[in-house]
Amino acid sequence: MGNVSSSKPTGTAAHAGGIRSWFPMARSWKIGVIVASVMVLLAVIGVGLTTTNKQSAPNYWLSLVPIYGLLCVGVAWMRSRTGDGSKNQIVRQVIHWCAIACAIFIDFYIRGTGEETSVTAGYSALLLLALGCFLAGVHMEWTFSLVGLLLLATLILVVKAEQYLWLVVVVGLLIIVVMFALMRLMNKANVPHGELSHHARD
Repeated sequence: MGNVSSSKPTGTAAHAGGIRSWFPMARSWKIGVIVASVMVLLAVIGVGLTTTNKQSAPNYWLSLVPIYGLLCVGVAWMRSRTGDGSKNQIVRQVIHWCAIACAIFIDFYIRGTGEETSVTAGYSALLLLALGCFLAGVHMEWTFSLVGLLLLATLILVVKAEQYLWLVVVVGLLIIVVMFALMRLMNKANVPHGELSHHARD
């Protein structure tokens, strides 16, 4: 009787299993967390640039569109390699970010040229970038939605309360910490079944 193993894991394994049930993730979730963290860091850099060199900030936000797009396409490709997604998801992400880029281009074209117009168009680029990230999170990797919300908060503070932009930096760093903490919990949740049985023995 002493060798009979309990089917119900206890302690850390059970707690981690509960976390996994709250946040169901694909096998490629680690890549999503890492890429989302990179995106958050790029957003934080953009916040710093906005506070120190406001005229250059629009070009920076604009340059993030292809960078974020390539990162999302890369995640879609990794998901297809691990069996968590299909090649159609790669195509959808390409179309998704091409549409965002086209919308930004059209917005710049309509507004024409000029320093003030460029700044305003930069805000529109930031809004579309936030929307692109949020929808990428809805349709592929939920962590990207956090990046979209962070970018949206950045836009609101830049326009309405620039003196509080430092909060975006704090929140961004907290998001990274939380995502990596979640990654650690998920690693514990992926303990092999045999090891769980060993810990659960009488």
